[in-house]
Amino acid sequence: MGSVVSSAGVTRGVQWWFDVRFLPLRTLLLAVTAAGYLLILTDAPSLRDWAIGLLAVLATAGGVRWPFLTSLVVSGVLLLGFEVGDTGPVVAKVAAAVALIEVSARRSGWQPWLAAGALAGAYLLHPSGELAANGYRALVMAGAPLLVGALLRTARESAEHARRQAQEMAQRRDAEVAAARAVERTAIARELHDLIAHHVSSTVLRVGVARHAMPDAPAGALEVLDDIHASGKETLTDLRRLVAILRDPAMTDDPFIAPADLPDALTAVVMRAGQSGVTVTTALAEDITEVDAVLALTMLRLTQEGVANIVQHAGPGTTARLSITMQDGVLHFLLRDNGSRVRSEPAPAGAGHGLGLIGLRERVELLGGEFTAACVGTEWQLAARLPVGKQALPTAAAHEITTR
Repeated sequence: MGSVVSSAGVTRGVQWWFDVRFLPLRTLLLAVTAAGYLLILTDAPSLRDWAIGLLAVLATAGGVRWPFLTSLVVSGVLLLGFEVGDTGPVVAKVAAAVALIEVSARRSGWQPWLAAGALAGAYLLHPSGELAANGYRALVMAGAPLLVGALLRTARESAEHARRQAQEMAQRRDAEVAAARAVERTAIARELHDLIAHHVSSTVLRVGVARHAMPDAPAGALEVLDDIHASGKETLTDLRRLVAILRDPAMTDDPFIAPADLPDALTAVVMRAGQSGVTVTTALAEDITEVDAVLALTMLRLTQEGVANIVQHAGPGTTARLSITMQDGVLHFLLRDNGSRVRSEPAPAGAGHGLGLIGLRERVELLGGEFTAACVGTEWQLAARLPVGKQALPTAAAHEITTR
């Protein structure tokens, strides 16, 4: 991985010169350098020298789009400088080298070699100098840019290959993680279906048989049996949905409860609490049915867990108030009881919080909200603030919430 980063860094550091976005800067830099050479290092350059230098610099700009053609044109400008220039066409030599580097860096195959041959031919046709000297100049001035461009092309291709390899490795790793999670979800779903759902189904069946086997039982006992039977059927339905979601997370689009059904579901929880001797009064905002399915499910789970804790820890005779309001795009949930003789001593904040409250806290925080559950004197309070319409959790987190 270190070699990948190093290669990519070198490539980015060099190839900005050949990036179309930096074409104006590159052309300006070449023009300033050429002008400096002609003004400082050349004795009385003629108008033709200036024209040849400017033409060579401007011609290199075409290398971004047409590198091969540009290299041939600049080589021709260099030959023109040899023939009609009054001073040595150094600017044209540099421009020709840059153009050949660019075609070699951008193209493979015959084009770089043909461009190098054209540049070498311009040196070989130099009107002055011996053939051996001109041959040496042709070999060096054409071979060096060809080699530099090839190295740049190789570095770029290596960096691109390494980037693709890293991307493929990341994709394989993600696929392996997803497969492992799928196997784990399937195993959990199998255990839920074969063990827990089987026992719940058996319990529901036995309670139904007991209900019909004792038609003359006291009304209170029959009412308890009916409540247990209904609760068991609801639990079995939720378990089956949970098993289906564990096997196929895409089924989270079919939530446990539709937002429009939220008030009725909350009323059912309150009525069930009344059968246990706990009176819960409700104050529900009319627009709670407009929240999304995840928020609706969260409101239901908060109510179920909160009421269950009141029934368990405060006991019969307790009264509580459930309030769900909407204000400034925030959903406010508050469930508070009036205390009971069962809670004879105030419990410290956070005491007795089981896994249910931990799960609620995680659920609310994943939705971008705030959650508190604590004893206030002899009373107990569960509160949550949840933003409405805020896409606060990624898909994986949403799946986790819905499948809890």
